[in-house]
Amino acid sequence: MRNSGPSSVLLLFVFTLAFALAAAAQQIALPRIEKMLSVPINYEMRDWKQAARAYDSLVFDLNASGQYLPFVRLNGSSTNYPTHGAFTLPSYVGGTTGGGEAINCIPAVVGASLVGIDKSSQNGWNWVLMCEDWFNRASGANVYLNGPGGSGWDDWWYDTMPNVFFYQLCSRYPNTGDFQNQFVAVADHWLDAVVAMGGKATPWTLPMMNHRAWNLMTMTPNDNGVKEPEAAGAIAWILYNAFVTTHDPRYRMGAEWAMEFLISQSADPTYELQLPYGAYAAAR
Repeated sequence: MRNSGPSSVLLLFVFTLAFALAAAAQQIALPRIEKMLSVPINYEMRDWKQAARAYDSLVFDLNASGQYLPFVRLNGSSTNYPTHGAFTLPSYVGGTTGGGEAINCIPAVVGASLVGIDKSSQNGWNWVLMCEDWFNRASGANVYLNGPGGSGWDDWWYDTMPNVFFYQLCSRYPNTGDFQNQFVAVADHWLDAVVAMGGKATPWTLPMMNHRAWNLMTMTPNDNGVKEPEAAGAIAWILYNAFVTTHDPRYRMGAEWAMEFLISQSADPTYELQLPYGAYAAAR
């Protein structure tokens, strides 16, 4: 999403420089450590930009032939936007395409976009617009979910991460379809969830987010199975970026509640990939 502004960037640079200088002044040279190379001999970094481009050209090739190919398949209509087309990708080679998982399909579009590929007009198809199929308006959830046909609300990261990936996609193509309304709907629903979990301004009260999942339709927790409190990180990231874009202080407050809950944990909450987003939001 967008940065907070030039003054914030300058302030961050000043603090980073000051911290680096202070650390350098206090660093003790250790002979054994000094003998270690900063970069291994003959080390070569893979060209990740080229790898991303090659991946895109393979998985989005509708005419590819061979075992398990083509990977991408087009659906005649969208579950949630009947006037759109929709697409699916298998989550692993040899797997059935089914409805396609948002946690696989949307990042594939985002990744290609980050290396300069315009996915809104590629080989005659608007892959960005087709991603709207994962915005579950037909079920009434009105957030992005891992499948276009709803959620069992039984695994938190399957429900949070599609929204993270949508926000990333929206930052690249903000004027696509109904993205602007979806952007606000996603923020509102996750903020409502944080409030339902106990987030409160007066007196300042942290939400209880140590759940397996959260049902956004009934605003009730699912505590069956392994808890995923790290979801607070992904939710904080969503709400912080909603604040940066809209300047609505409610979203900033919700992000702070989620991050403060995360900080209050006495055990490692890591389950999947949501925690780094909380760390990133905290750094921002």
